[in-house]
Amino acid sequence: MKFISLTSMIVSVAVMAGVATAYNPIGQTCDTPGGYECSQDANLNGGNAFIYECASTDEFVYVSGCGCPTCCESTASGAYCT
Repeated sequence: MKFISLTSMIVSVAVMAGVATAYNPIGQTCDTPGGYECSQDANLNGGNAFIYECASTDEFVYVSGCGCPTCCESTASGAYCT
């Protein structure tokens, strides 16, 4: 029984992680201007990944589109299309 519970928990976390990548923050408020991140949403950039930034207006803005749904990487120094 413990094995089944652990397996269920791992699968649940994996599913939640997949849902978290399909997120469109554009237009929502933010509190760390200058921060760049990656995201992907079926309704933006043709369903491909994109880079967004927390602008000086304290709102997330679209910065650049990437060429495929998983072609974006966020690092400590920013985000870039791969």
